[in-house]
Amino acid sequence: MTETKGRKTFLYQWGGSIAVFFTAIHFCHDIATGLMSAMLPLVRKDLGLNYLDSSLLVAVYAIISGGAQVLGGWLGDRAKRNVVVAIGLGGVGLTALGVGLSPTYFTILFFMSIMGIFGGFYHPSATSLLTGYFDSRRRGSVIGLHLLGGTIGFTAGPVLGGLIGAALGWRYSFIVLGIPALLVVPIVIKRFTPRDEPDPTKKGEYVDGGAVREENPRLLAVIRPLLTITLLAILTHLIAGASLAFVPLYLVDKHHVDPAYAAMLFALIRGGGMFGSLFGGWLSDRWGRKSTVVMALASTGPLFYLITWLPFNPLLMVVFVVFGAIMSTRQSAIQTLLMDRTPPQLRSMVYGIYFGLSQEGMSVTQPIVGQFMDLFGIVQVFHVLALGSIALSVLVLFWAKMTKDNY
Repeated sequence: MTETKGRKTFLYQWGGSIAVFFTAIHFCHDIATGLMSAMLPLVRKDLGLNYLDSSLLVAVYAIISGGAQVLGGWLGDRAKRNVVVAIGLGGVGLTALGVGLSPTYFTILFFMSIMGIFGGFYHPSATSLLTGYFDSRRRGSVIGLHLLGGTIGFTAGPVLGGLIGAALGWRYSFIVLGIPALLVVPIVIKRFTPRDEPDPTKKGEYVDGGAVREENPRLLAVIRPLLTITLLAILTHLIAGASLAFVPLYLVDKHHVDPAYAAMLFALIRGGGMFGSLFGGWLSDRWGRKSTVVMALASTGPLFYLITWLPFNPLLMVVFVVFGAIMSTRQSAIQTLLMDRTPPQLRSMVYGIYFGLSQEGMSVTQPIVGQFMDLFGIVQVFHVLALGSIALSVLVLFWAKMTKDNY
């Protein structure tokens, strides 16, 4: 009896079947959107592409999707969020099928561009829709679980896509892995109507988490108190996060690791990220959103510096895992904080701005970082970025000490 009660309490804390379903649809979404990077060698070989043509297939989705987050957030605050989520999922699924059925390079590029537009619809509305089902006491855990679905999708996509591609060809990878997003569309529309639709009769009422329900809340008034901590989170993401894609190359060039082994070691960061998604949400529910965000941001700089300072040994592997966990802890906590502190009418828009700036900034920052690596060397650039990340960590601690507001 006690064991059954404990199991129910555990499932309740993590959001139960609703949170598990949203985790699953996040997986279905990201397993398709993250597939092109893994399939690029097969696509390049089949179509005879050069490096520029190959890079455009990945960059066009990232750039368009980053800008589309704001559009998706704007739409999510004006239409039913379950419908916007369904459009995003359906659009990603259909465009993945389109990529698989495309006869030429330019049709693939077209479908990847359209996928970027639909890719901007999912995250702002899905996170806002999910938030409306739970009070602030469980919201961090639920959002952390939702983030885990995306992380698993990005991790499993290359594995499943590679297996399908090796057996049937890369086109079938997109066709098969685009189907799950289409299958969940009717369920999202029929079963998950929003629970926090704007109610003008409740003007001025405080809701859980500190957000105020107003008839016509002003975006700037909502963003202003969140601006500093959000910008610090975005800057940390751009400095440390932009370097993540270059970690395998860094291991090869500095530590002379075999390229295949370096790619496998990168999975340690991904694995740490899976744990961090859950840990960040859980911790923010118990320790507070601000404290969790500050801890994650302040830890990033020293951990990044350790990656550049340690020799190639087991301790470096441990740092990889912890670094991945801290990066995801930050994501869970800052997203929950934004949902708590934003009126329901503006949650999708605020999330879209945050996620769009992070993703668009990453799309711009990575080529710039790559250019500096060509000029000065990857080891030197990593060292400079690590020092910049430490400076940002110090700035976070100074801001936290000077700011009395706690949430």
